[in-house]
Amino acid sequence: MMVILFKKIFQNPFTQIIGTIFFVMLLGGWLISQFEIAPNGEDGLSEGMNPFWWAIVTMTTVGYGDFSPKTFEGRILAIIIMFVGISLTALLTATVSSIFVAKRIREDKGLEILKISDHIVICGWNGLVDNIIDSLQKMYENKKLNIVLINNQNDETISTFRNSHKGINFKFVKGDFTREPILDKANVKKAKTVVILPSDYLTNSTGHPDEKTIFATLTIKTSAPNCKVIAFIVDRENLTHIKRANADEIVLSDDFSSYMVASSVVEPGVSRTVENLMSLKTKSIFKQLDIPDIYVGKSYDSLFNYFKKMGLILISVYSEDEKIGIGEILSSDTSALDHFIEKKLKDAGHSLAEENKMNVIVNPKEEYIIKENEKAIVIK
Repeated sequence: MMVILFKKIFQNPFTQIIGTIFFVMLLGGWLISQFEIAPNGEDGLSEGMNPFWWAIVTMTTVGYGDFSPKTFEGRILAIIIMFVGISLTALLTATVSSIFVAKRIREDKGLEILKISDHIVICGWNGLVDNIIDSLQKMYENKKLNIVLINNQNDETISTFRNSHKGINFKFVKGDFTREPILDKANVKKAKTVVILPSDYLTNSTGHPDEKTIFATLTIKTSAPNCKVIAFIVDRENLTHIKRANADEIVLSDDFSSYMVASSVVEPGVSRTVENLMSLKTKSIFKQLDIPDIYVGKSYDSLFNYFKKMGLILISVYSEDEKIGIGEILSSDTSALDHFIEKKLKDAGHSLAEENKMNVIVNPKEEYIIKENEKAIVIK
């Protein structure tokens, strides 16, 4: 083991250059001490550590001038050491630069293991990515936004995407986001949130996009159970499966679009209002805020008036402290995929007895009492 370790160290170009510099310093120092013998009683170039000090100063072309060779042989040696030193210093600089350049290239190509935490991971690629990034950037306002993209897009596409969203710290991991090694590269275990998007139907050649979303959710929750997973699914029939995979939030593609179409027909003012609230071009947006402790135990009406004085409209309160059993979300005809998900969760040591449930109450009655740990959703 030690032999292999030393072999790797000595084969490293950086180690070889440093070793060569040290060797030239010792050899040059010893030779100059032989050529420049100082008269008795004088502190010359050949005394003590002076030769090695002179050698390293000459190699780096610093040239303090405190010592200089007097003999012909010494000056010839000095010229040789200067040129060797210049070459080695340039080579050392190039080697160090190449290490950082290679690391940057690997990062741009999505091949590097990322050292990042408290970030947002976006798995998959479709037409929603651009709008999601724009919305996140607006909602985060002046806060630092770290985003890691995991997909199989080419370097040019990712580079163009980065350039179109300035002010965001983008990282990229290339590969299949259902594979645990790829997720480890993105440091999912230390991520704040993971968003899983389905591939576009036209570009997806590996089956139904929901299958990949479900499997990715399961993989993430198995390796990083504390990471919040937001899963986007296409078909309602897969809702049971994605719940069993323990996704924290589920977005169903047909729900919102169907509602907007129906509202446009029956109540066009409603659809336009919702559209304005969700648009990046308007100032009014939905905002989550903490409820002051003094309003816990008080009525919803008092909290509404509190936010109204601040120019905000309270529309709902929510909490995440309620639990429901996994059996409540199982279908009566559990499929092979259900059994596979259950087995994987049990093998990972996760309990299927209960899971977090987000309890949202929109526009409750005025006498509704605010509970502890609830948060407010307002229109800003």
